[in-house]
Amino acid sequence: MEDRLRIKFENLNIRMKHIISFLLFMVFICHEISAQKNIMSDESRNEGVSATYDELLVSSTGSFINNGEMFVYNDLSNEGEILFETQASVFNFKGQIPQKLAGSGTSLFSNVLFDNSSEKAPFLIEKNITIRGNADFSDGIISYSTNGLMIFDESADVSNVSQESFVTDKVRKKGNQEFVFPIGDNRSANYVYRKLKMEAPSNNSSVVDAQYLWENPGSSYNTNLKEDRIEIIDNQEYWEVDDFNGSTLPDLTFYWNTTTTPSSILTSDFLDRITVARWDGEKWIQEEIITIDAANSSIKIKPSGDGPFTFALLKTILPDYFPTLFTSKTQVVGSKGRIDFVVFVGEANGENSNGINPVELRISDSDRFQFSFNAGLNTLNGQTLDNSDWSYVLERGLHKFRYTGNGGIFPGNTISKIGIKAIFVSPSNSAGEVPLKVTIKADSGGQQFTGNDNDQDVIRYTATESSPEKDKEDDD
Repeated sequence: MEDRLRIKFENLNIRMKHIISFLLFMVFICHEISAQKNIMSDESRNEGVSATYDELLVSSTGSFINNGEMFVYNDLSNEGEILFETQASVFNFKGQIPQKLAGSGTSLFSNVLFDNSSEKAPFLIEKNITIRGNADFSDGIISYSTNGLMIFDESADVSNVSQESFVTDKVRKKGNQEFVFPIGDNRSANYVYRKLKMEAPSNNSSVVDAQYLWENPGSSYNTNLKEDRIEIIDNQEYWEVDDFNGSTLPDLTFYWNTTTTPSSILTSDFLDRITVARWDGEKWIQEEIITIDAANSSIKIKPSGDGPFTFALLKTILPDYFPTLFTSKTQVVGSKGRIDFVVFVGEANGENSNGINPVELRISDSDRFQFSFNAGLNTLNGQTLDNSDWSYVLERGLHKFRYTGNGGIFPGNTISKIGIKAIFVSPSNSAGEVPLKVTIKADSGGQQFTGNDNDQDVIRYTATESSPEKDKEDDD
């Protein structure tokens, strides 16, 4: 009987120990759960180094002022205010699981670090956040919900943006500082960083939004509607750039990339034909090119407005040069006569010369003509001249005039005037006519069409004995 009672008592002790252990475990778990949720319902400050290992929640009545270094390893939910008073303060988002920034409160950061390698795009922003200092894109791509936006204030900047860390949605920049938008996009699990550089706006109240879209712009903006000069529109990507103050956008630099920019744009001769096109509301138009930098795969433009931008190829149009001859006198009586003339050299296709083949005007040498060229001559036959833009040489029976103005680049759709003093020497004791012909060298400026490369006047002469006074008059 005693043994039975002893056994029952021992079993009861064992059960009680299990119950007590369970209760203690539950108390511990509940304590841990409560401790992991960091709730701020009034004003809180961080003046040194602080860390939260789970969700940081600022309630609608709360205010969190970070004047030190804050580490957030999980979600941040802000229904109140997040502010700073010290420019050196840092918010470090350094989770090992995906992190979310949510809430309807005001989130104002000085410096921010994004560093999370738990997956390719671990950060989701569901609210507007404003950065006034530096955003360090160390690791991890950032995406938005429909309510989120990353805003860079007047003095804000970015660092360490790369293929591993950028923003896949719209980014806003305020103020008049140069800025490189840390933007890109993704197709399924494939992410690409496709930055856009903006020169400093002239207006210090400028507000510019930029977004890169890795998709066919033709889905929203008909790529068949384009200026005649444009042959092909990039059908794989485009940027949306909008200035909310209605002022002129500053110069923009776009970067092509073999991952996203199609081979229809990056052809073997694309550097001679590439441009940036903008949708003006009705059609795609060519933007003014400032520079093309092949080494950095970039093209800098002066935008004519805001909206969608993408790459385009221009039609292959070569320059076309033509001469027009104006001779002061085409009838010579006597042994010789002055026939000073001006040649208008023009370009017909609106294309600059290629900088390789000089634009060259030629006149065949002949004992019937005596030519004199003066680079300092400014006017002739009532015409203002451009002689200082031309060089002259008599070479292998040809009088050659080469365009050297504007760094040797003959501007498209312009005219340059060459003035040449000339004397016609008549054959003795005869009458007749001799052509005075001027010709554009066939490959001038890279042209290929040569059907309009010549012009001429006919010099009619009657050789009679003239008095010394008459010959002297012709020589003057």
